[in-house]
Amino acid sequence: MKRISPYNVCIPDKHYKELHKLNDKQGNSMNNIQLRQATEEQMDTIMDVYIRCKQDLDEKGLLQWNDEYPSRRYFKEEMDSGNLYVLMVDGEVAGSATLNEWQSPEWSDIPWKLGNEWVIHALFLDPLQQGNGLGTVFMKKCEELAGEKGYESIRLDAYSRNTGANALYEKIGYEYRGSVYFTSKPEGHQEYRCYEKAVTL
Repeated sequence: MKRISPYNVCIPDKHYKELHKLNDKQGNSMNNIQLRQATEEQMDTIMDVYIRCKQDLDEKGLLQWNDEYPSRRYFKEEMDSGNLYVLMVDGEVAGSATLNEWQSPEWSDIPWKLGNEWVIHALFLDPLQQGNGLGTVFMKKCEELAGEKGYESIRLDAYSRNTGANALYEKIGYEYRGSVYFTSKPEGHQEYRCYEKAVTL
């Protein structure tokens, strides 16, 4: 599949609460939040959640995704490769992310400082779940899985205008290494900020 646009993340542009302040009325706890490999049976739900996220971003003028990427075909190919994961909350899909070693060619000039990296692509969290700390939990789960698989760091890029996502990454220890520009994006929406963080078992 041709890689035609940047792999980035979608977390609603909203201030996040601390991890220990998860919304009690939803019954969220670390015991019923899991990161699992996605299955074919979950594909329709993944697409439903993604569409809600994209619509939420579009309404805020955050044009980081389009109809070409990410698409159902993209998610299916990543699932078949074992790279598509879902965040499960009380048995329901609350978000998804692709985790693999592929990196955008535009990243080649970024002065990365860490190696043995795993990369987060197309991470999104259901807007219906925003504001209860799940963004922090989702990232922590990805970091734990990276460590379990023997990786020593995580890399990602984030749309520069999504201030909520950028603030979250910096708050939980991701270090900014520089920006890249994707000319396939609309003018004024081309800058993506690159981050990395060391992970341990």
